[in-house]
Amino acid sequence: MPKKLVIIGAGGVGREIQAVLKKYPLDGYYLFGFIDDGVLAGTIVNGLPVLGGLQCIKDDNEDLAVILAIGNPQVRKKIIDSLSDYSFDFPSLIHPGASIHDNDTVSIGKGCYIADKCVLTVDIMVSDFCFLNTGCFLQHDATIGPYSVLMPGVSITGGAIIGEQVYITSNCSVITKCEIEDNSIIKQSINS
Repeated sequence: MPKKLVIIGAGGVGREIQAVLKKYPLDGYYLFGFIDDGVLAGTIVNGLPVLGGLQCIKDDNEDLAVILAIGNPQVRKKIIDSLSDYSFDFPSLIHPGASIHDNDTVSIGKGCYIADKCVLTVDIMVSDFCFLNTGCFLQHDATIGPYSVLMPGVSITGGAIIGEQVYITSNCSVITKCEIEDNSIIKQSINS
């Protein structure tokens, strides 16, 4: 029997993830609704109901699958920390239009979203609960720390190490073995 899947966040990111799940459903799951503390329960967003806030899934204590649709790394971590006492499933969603060159050497943690047109080459680690938006490029030996968010068009090359809860704005490049500290916000390209 398929497991109920909820999206945390009914904003723009949530609607994008919903569209992907509608077109390319995850095997073993069915899309049940949004969870959003800022939207009234019962509101319909792009045809899918908002079930309530985080407390409603905690109170239900039902065996659910959860996908995070939140673009702020610190909020992503705060939400996951608040759910740590529950046995929710956190599947990763990889858009069929993403390209992973070597499934044997590319590691993607739980609860990640890899959007359309992302390219991950070889010997890459994407840690738990990362969000890679449309058209991100990760080259050999890159590491992305937990909860980090890469906005559209980000390029990570040549063994760069991105720390935990890092936010990188659109079209930035991080090259040549750079190390980005935890909780950083990158607004321009970084060279070594």
